[in-house]
Amino acid sequence: MSLRTMAAATATLLLAAGSAEAGILHYAAVLKGANMTPPTASHARGEITAVVDTDRRTFDYTVSFTGLSGPATSAVFQEHGAAVLPALATPALKDPQIHATVTLTAAQIDDLNAGRWRFDISTLANPGGEIGGELTRAAGAY
Repeated sequence: MSLRTMAAATATLLLAAGSAEAGILHYAAVLKGANMTPPTASHARGEITAVVDTDRRTFDYTVSFTGLSGPATSAVFQEHGAAVLPALATPALKDPQIHATVTLTAAQIDDLNAGRWRFDISTLANPGGEIGGELTRAAGAY
């Protein structure tokens, strides 16, 4: 194999490796009562970590929270106040963590990248949302 062929093959491999990771995006959110509209006086706190694989259109997320006034009655990703992806549509959640991997549409990925998504957790005491937060690209995300 000539030096020129080896250089071309190496360049091709490097480009392929770079493009494989270019579709991985990281997101995070801090969940608290002050982030709600109107703000709640809740002392509960939470966080979200999420990864989007734009090539496969998968959204892998983990939500953890503590200190809610009672069991969560709903937990949902929203865009402009409308549910785009229910994370909890079942009876009251007692486990302080939600994890799932779902498939998104191209439009949902575009909206997430544009900063239009938020996440809210509701309880009986706060049916409009006890804690919530905006999803943003995590620092150092590629």
